[in-house]
Amino acid sequence: MISRIDVTLDPLARDRLVVVKAGAWGRGIGTELAGIYPDCRVASCESFLSAIAEVSSRPARAVIACIDSSMARISDAIGGLREAADAGTRLILCCTPEREPAALEALSGGADDYVLYPLDGREVDAAIGYVRDCESAAGSSAWPKSTTEELVELGALLAAIGDRPMVLLERAAGLLRAAMGARGAIVTALSGSARCGAASEAVLAAPLVGDGEIVGQISVMARTEGAYTAQDVNKFLHYATIIGRVLQASSEQKEWRRLAITDPSSGLGNRRHLHEQLERILARAGMERFPVTVLLFDIDNLKLYNDTHGHDAGDEVIRVTGELFRQHCREQDVVTRYGGDEFAVVFWDEEGPRVAGSKHPQSALLVLERFTAALGAHRILRPGAGEGGLTISGGLATFPWDGSTGEELLRKADQALLAAKRAGKNRIFLIGENG
Repeated sequence: MISRIDVTLDPLARDRLVVVKAGAWGRGIGTELAGIYPDCRVASCESFLSAIAEVSSRPARAVIACIDSSMARISDAIGGLREAADAGTRLILCCTPEREPAALEALSGGADDYVLYPLDGREVDAAIGYVRDCESAAGSSAWPKSTTEELVELGALLAAIGDRPMVLLERAAGLLRAAMGARGAIVTALSGSARCGAASEAVLAAPLVGDGEIVGQISVMARTEGAYTAQDVNKFLHYATIIGRVLQASSEQKEWRRLAITDPSSGLGNRRHLHEQLERILARAGMERFPVTVLLFDIDNLKLYNDTHGHDAGDEVIRVTGELFRQHCREQDVVTRYGGDEFAVVFWDEEGPRVAGSKHPQSALLVLERFTAALGAHRILRPGAGEGGLTISGGLATFPWDGSTGEELLRKADQALLAAKRAGKNRIFLIGENG
């Protein structure tokens, strides 16, 4: 909600609006309407019953009733409002886009129209029958001239959609401060909060909405010069919509990105993820001079297991194998499903500069020892042999001794894996070893 608005309102308050704030997402509707119609008094009611009492005692130009999926008997509530209000009161429903079918259905119960949230001032004008004269329209809905700083900050915000959450919040706070000419601005969302400028009491605040739910809040301190006008409040609420949509786009992009680099069967990263992370780690290793070890391994006899017990059982073996390996790795190691029954792991740490005689990191071998023991202890039905544990065959290659690129390391690790399988499986070979 807006805690305080430094706006001079028309003391005659020619119109009055009543808002029914049913639904968690409807808490900011009243303040948004106050920004769109600074000449109107806005009365906020927590329920349809209190709204019925409100319009029974005093007339209103319009009632804007928020509806959501948790509400039952909407038609009865609308009918009660219709009976209580005078003939000149417009009854408008407000809902998020996914609830639009319900709003259309509810129009037959006595509502005059509906609007979608986030609010569009022109859409609300049409719904409540509000006609602006040219002077009023220019004063309340025209967007103030953008400064160069504001445009730069807006570009920085859009460029940060794919960045870390805190970077995105910092860009949003910078944009808000520049756009409003404020001494400071705060954006709270994505489980974090970012401030730009001075720390003092907030003058304006509004909710950020994404997917029909409140996901955060923006607020600004006093202006560096003068007080906020009705036009400023309208702009502030528009920016609440813009920032809310940018945050939603960022979340959607991260989800698409996660799906693009995740193997659905094991929940591990896929081949694309492996190549991206391996190149990133090798670039850092080249500058900071630390070793990187790549492991390729597959599950012994998985094809026979699939043929005997079915592919659903084989998928469960893949899932369990990936889960066990992830449990026994260090946090920084990259565990991926390379394809089929094959997995790839990147072991790396900051062990300091390489020195003469350095060998494969012992930490990778220790992880493998723990993992193979846990895998062997996991009981499954083995084809032709009753219950037993799983075994793997694998190959190791290390930067910089065995290759300087990800492609070279994976090729060398694959050569060692093939040698391990030729030697009888259930073993891990370093590149250069032979059976």
